[in-house]
Amino acid sequence: MKVENKFPIKILEWCHEPSKKFIGNNKKDFFYELGFSKTDIISNCFQFSVRINMQYHNAFNGVVFNARTESNFSIKYQTDGPSIEFLFGLLEIATLEFEKVFNKRTKQTNLMGQKVTRQRIKDWTENLQKEIDQWNEPAKKFKESGIKRLSKFKNLPTIPIHKTYTENSWGTTEQIISFKLSAQQEISEEERKIFEDVEIFYDELNKELSLLDYASFTATDLQDFKNYIQYAFNSHVLISNQLTIVRNLYRLVVNESVSKKNQTITDIKYLTYPNLEIVQNIGKYNRASTSNTTILYLTESVDTALKEIHPPLNKLITIGVWTPKNKRTFTHYPITHYEKAIEVNEQTAQGYNATQQLSIIDDPLLFRYRNNYWKLLSREYSKPVSHHHQYVLSALLSEYILSPKDVGANYNYDCIVYPSVGNNYVTRNFAIRPDIADDQFKLIKVIEFEIIEADYSLLPVNVDWENISVAKVKNKRETENILPDGTIIW
Repeated sequence: MKVENKFPIKILEWCHEPSKKFIGNNKKDFFYELGFSKTDIISNCFQFSVRINMQYHNAFNGVVFNARTESNFSIKYQTDGPSIEFLFGLLEIATLEFEKVFNKRTKQTNLMGQKVTRQRIKDWTENLQKEIDQWNEPAKKFKESGIKRLSKFKNLPTIPIHKTYTENSWGTTEQIISFKLSAQQEISEEERKIFEDVEIFYDELNKELSLLDYASFTATDLQDFKNYIQYAFNSHVLISNQLTIVRNLYRLVVNESVSKKNQTITDIKYLTYPNLEIVQNIGKYNRASTSNTTILYLTESVDTALKEIHPPLNKLITIGVWTPKNKRTFTHYPITHYEKAIEVNEQTAQGYNATQQLSIIDDPLLFRYRNNYWKLLSREYSKPVSHHHQYVLSALLSEYILSPKDVGANYNYDCIVYPSVGNNYVTRNFAIRPDIADDQFKLIKVIEFEIIEADYSLLPVNVDWENISVAKVKNKRETENILPDGTIIW
């Protein structure tokens, strides 16, 4: 374990009141905040950050000095977890950096010559061990879980021992070998054979998953399948891309299904992501969300929304038109490896071609490993479904991908972008985290109509993304009058 990169210190806050406000008694306080991300198999690193906060409190004037900095380190990880001594060494480096900034900025001030509090390792042993234990929590959970019970489900292959967390390491054998391959390190013939065995396991798993009868699952089957899958996929292949959304996106609802009435919608709450309590009460899975998560699903055109939902005839339908509040890029996990989508969707093809460039630098074994993961995930995202249990695998993996706590600071995804199954993969859908939806998107228009005739086998005419070419409608109207409190005025 070594420091791969030391980033320049960041000054988050620096407030120094005039010296007259220091008259009287002053108390100095010194605080630390520590944190690090989990290791990912692409970068073979984790990020460790040290925030330092120094304050002076005056008995009469309150806080008269407040300085806050952040030091970040990229740590190359192989097999052993971080030690107390290693992390304390980084804390000392951050403290020295803070001290240099403090001495420079307080020259010729009333704080010149004041000392920065130095730390002792014995005072940090307990806190650093807590940080290490938290980082090791996934390994601990798997070591303490009923691994034998989770290692087999119906006709799915038995999970190999190489996916078991070892006693003296943070990672599984599979993860450790992938770390080495990602870092372009040599691996032994034995390790190569192990990785080939894992590859065979995933091939068989992919085949059997495509044959699994999800519709017959009992409640016990469903729970056992989830436990099996979370064990089978305790290694993830993460990839990200930056996306600028330059056009409006759309969400369709059948009024009666969200408001319980076939009446005009006048509240934005029916056009955004559903309340989590409602999702949990329904208890169903969706393409990118479980029955315990809520997501804002948007798509690229009104026709796509119609072909995805197949709304009933002669019922009120409402389309919410969404757009980013500001011009910015969104970090997304792209679903790129489904052959039919690659053939017809330009963006999907571009994403796929970009991943194939890894063959230039990857060991062929690692390249196949990553490609197989992306192909399996893409198949799950691209398959037609007849029962909501068929969404379970993509929903569980999406729940992991869209959890900042799980994927770590390197992969803080805003959304998952995937080809639309309903629209023959020609357009894309967006599964957006609720907090990103709240902070970064706004509803700019609402469209209402009833469908009197539809042919969803038609390919949409996407000259105008709001054009309706797959259905005939009546009583169509729209409004842009949306009040700050979410009230829609027609």
